[in-house]
Amino acid sequence: MSTPRKFPARKGAILFSAGQTAYEFVMVLEQGPHGETLLLARKRTAQGPAGDVILKCVDLPASPTAGASRAADRLAEEVRLATYLCHPGIARAHGLKQVEGVLYAIVECVEGNSLNTLLSVVPERITRFSNAFLLYVGAEVAQALHHAHTRTDDTGQPLGIIHRAVDLDRIWLTWSGQVKLTDFGLALSKLSGRIASTVQRPRGNAYYASPEALLGLTVDARSDLFQLGLALYELATGSHPMDPPEGLPAEVEQRLSARERQRVEEALQAATEAGLDGEVVEELILRAATYTPQDVEHLAAKLPSPLRPSLNKVLQRDPDQRHHTAEELELELRTQLARLGAYGAQEAAEELGEVLTQAGEELVRLGGNFLPVHRRRSPDDVSTQP
Repeated sequence: MSTPRKFPARKGAILFSAGQTAYEFVMVLEQGPHGETLLLARKRTAQGPAGDVILKCVDLPASPTAGASRAADRLAEEVRLATYLCHPGIARAHGLKQVEGVLYAIVECVEGNSLNTLLSVVPERITRFSNAFLLYVGAEVAQALHHAHTRTDDTGQPLGIIHRAVDLDRIWLTWSGQVKLTDFGLALSKLSGRIASTVQRPRGNAYYASPEALLGLTVDARSDLFQLGLALYELATGSHPMDPPEGLPAEVEQRLSARERQRVEEALQAATEAGLDGEVVEELILRAATYTPQDVEHLAAKLPSPLRPSLNKVLQRDPDQRHHTAEELELELRTQLARLGAYGAQEAAEELGEVLTQAGEELVRLGGNFLPVHRRRSPDDVSTQP
């Protein structure tokens, strides 16, 4: 897909106005995988600059192709779903604007950094984050997920929202220590008029997909909890439990029953049809179909003790063995956090500053340059495909 033809190249040009606010072009951020382009824009009012936003954009040619129409429909659906997500821990989508053949979704620009960015810039040799920080982040994301999972439509019917793409790239920490869950563009829901998926496959980063998603089974809220567990595990240890450095044991396929083997083959076929990396996804699917409670217990033994019980439960292959709701997981994490003393946004912001300072000093000592953490990046930087 090419960059939509209507976007000006000149910094400072006004893209459009909505009410008393004008949206000034700053830069093109990146091209999305399904026809959307991400722009950084600055809001301007009569009083002056009013903060930055991300504009997620789709070109609407005079004779739209099926692909362009579908991308626009997905974008509109994402914003419509966002009207039901009103929580301080969820990055907001503010609305749609169509101007001169371009459809713009106006979304919040989180002033901070993804946890993946923070994990990347902090050397392993220094202490990254405290147990309190890990518990705080986990509890805040669980609270945001509980909000999403329990939303109802205008008639009171459950919307059945499932994020489906919780990972370190979509969990953000602002400079004031607030945790934000971003990008509901891949969410599953019962929203009226929703575009149905054409291929049953994992959404978002396959490395963070739940076992049921990898195997093409039905997913529910517990799938999001599994993904949060993976993210917290990686944040705590620096390693990914579904991607062991030593690879899978040769005898792992022997654990499969005939029915499980057929399910794995069907999942691999679906992944191939969806265009996913066959070699990578094959190992993930095989691991999803074979790992045991004993494997999880072995992984959990590497965790700090305050995190161990929760992640040992939430990372189980069988959804019935996990927490039943995000609220249940949140309560468990906050109980552990309370035992460590008072810890909230202020303490998280202070710890972030200390960790980044230590990281900079360590890199300078080693003769490297301390690369500044990206201040701005889109909170909705992946697909809007359902």
